[in-house]
Amino acid sequence: MIFLFDLDGTISFDGQSIERSIVESIKELEQKGNEVIFTSARPIRDMLPLLKSNFEDNFYIGGNGSIIKDRHIIKVTKRMDTFSVIYLKELIKKYNLDYLVDDEWNYSLRNRYDRISKINDKIDVLKVARNISINEIQRPIKFTLLNIPLKNYDQIYKKIRKLPVEIMRHEGTYNIDITAKNINKYTIFRKYFPNEKYIAFGNDENDLAMLQNSDVAIVVGNKTLMQNHGFKNIDDTVHQVAEIIVKYGNNNT
Repeated sequence: MIFLFDLDGTISFDGQSIERSIVESIKELEQKGNEVIFTSARPIRDMLPLLKSNFEDNFYIGGNGSIIKDRHIIKVTKRMDTFSVIYLKELIKKYNLDYLVDDEWNYSLRNRYDRISKINDKIDVLKVARNISINEIQRPIKFTLLNIPLKNYDQIYKKIRKLPVEIMRHEGTYNIDITAKNINKYTIFRKYFPNEKYIAFGNDENDLAMLQNSDVAIVVGNKTLMQNHGFKNIDDTVHQVAEIIVKYGNNNT
């Protein structure tokens, strides 16, 4: 059986680490012959600090599906189209928005209100990339609009929906993730694993398709967007997550 794990809010609760009991429960899955895949809104660059020491050889789906790591090879699955990139840059300028724009490795970050979005300490932790000008990134893999003013949020969201892109919101924030059309965690998983059964663990809108199409869906926490889908919900605590991983690992031996 394949187990898919989202990172932030699912198996990592501080964005900096994964508790030892959760690491050990996932390692136990692998020892029993299961395959473990990790998914995230983070690009591969920012997944590595959480996973490299314990799960360096696993398959990673990063950037909401826009980039993968297959063993030790990093591949972009699809870059954003030129029209959408130009439009989003103009939108950023018009509304004076904060942003994180990811290329395959480097990035462009302006985040003047990190006390709100709280992402700066999660970006390029290993100091392997460069924060470059947004104009240097011509065909990014992912845009994140940060700290969108509440008065402009609905208007900006409606404008983005007209573009040939995928949009993911994060409940409890005014951030919006944007990737190329038809690129999300589930579509990329199926590109590389077309027929395999799997159990999915997630917590946010960017996990929804992955959860809806799984054989078993485990939702960590109680976000509104994830309710009324018939998923199994558990508390967002280290003990609960480690316990349910062990349970389903035992059920699939």
